[in-house]
Amino acid sequence: MFTVEGVEQRKVHMAVDPSAVTARPERIPGGTEEVMAFDLVAGKADELLRRYGFGACDTVRGPRAYETDQLVVVDIDEEDSIAGEPCPAILKAATTTVTLARPLGDRLVLDSGTGLPVLRGLNRR
Repeated sequence: MFTVEGVEQRKVHMAVDPSAVTARPERIPGGTEEVMAFDLVAGKADELLRRYGFGACDTVRGPRAYETDQLVVVDIDEEDSIAGEPCPAILKAATTTVTLARPLGDRLVLDSGTGLPVLRGLNRR
């Protein structure tokens, strides 16, 4: 922690040993991020509210989740509703909930399209 002359607010800078930082996991080659962020539904530890993206011509069927003791893999079931026809390359965003078999707890949430962790907090993006 340090101070700057003329500034009342203290500045905090964390020192982290480089050995404590690991490389970010890499996305699955060709994978497309579907679930962009999540949060718990207020008062319901077993319900995830998820923000997801889908194509302008996609039909969204609904949310899916695969659960283990250590993680939850989330997905949005969607299909191209006008296969073979021209479609604008526009990403739409929406939110949906999915009920888990048990509360999320400290389990990691992964996006099935990329294999990467999904950030918690719908207002991050």
